[in-house]
Amino acid sequence: MKNPATLSELRNHLCQVAEKRWLWSLYLAAIALFVAVGAAFSQQLWVGGTAGLVGVILPLAVAWLRETASGELLQCDKCRRLILYADGLGHDIPASQLLGVRAWGLGASLGPAPFTPPYYASKLPVGPRRLADIITESAFFTRALAGKVQFVLWIVVGVGVVAAVSALLLSDFAKGSSSDSVLAVAKSIGLFVAFLISGDTALLAKKYGDLERAAHLTFDRCARLRDEAAPSSEDVRAVAEDYGVALLQCPPIPSRLYLLYRDSLNDLYRDSHDWVA
Repeated sequence: MKNPATLSELRNHLCQVAEKRWLWSLYLAAIALFVAVGAAFSQQLWVGGTAGLVGVILPLAVAWLRETASGELLQCDKCRRLILYADGLGHDIPASQLLGVRAWGLGASLGPAPFTPPYYASKLPVGPRRLADIITESAFFTRALAGKVQFVLWIVVGVGVVAAVSALLLSDFAKGSSSDSVLAVAKSIGLFVAFLISGDTALLAKKYGDLERAAHLTFDRCARLRDEAAPSSEDVRAVAEDYGVALLQCPPIPSRLYLLYRDSLNDLYRDSHDWVA
């Protein structure tokens, strides 16, 4: 079974690039929110103008970062699937595919992947049951971590909405006392952006919630297939592909969160594997 270490390192590199771009998009969205809310209380025209300009530029930058991150996520998922099927089914990775995948890391400095060997807890021999077992483990991690990300995002949404509503109610713009129409327009743009960003964050929270539910379903389906005496490879691969689609519909789970809970989740899952054989 050919599963070179560099493939795991390349996957880790691609995921890190995608994650950094997603994080920067969130940072820029937060900056736009703070600028918009802060400008609502200012009487200075240049502050309102800056908020309006930020409200136009930063959303474009956010969209560009997320679009480019999607390319790295697709490549990362390709590496994930190659590793998954090589480990689970004992399939050799075709040399042509391996060559093309390795070219994605051309010129990049690949560091070690943050994995604790053995990466999967399964002690089953290669075959459909082992594949189902390692997908069960992956889904267990995803379900736990996606739920934590969603919780944090809903808190951010709540804070953003409260801040934007407070700015709208307490600013002179809301009271209609501003005589400067340009400043009023700039403030209106800024506050619109604030609500738009809050809505965008709510959409992200929903995506992580969808991923949590998909991971839960995958966990249940693969756990049942793992416990069968002779599950078919096609059935297990069908669940694996559905799970892969769900992963691609959501931004990556932050690596810091993974590292924070990795050992605890490993202990929980591997303790449950004493009976799996």
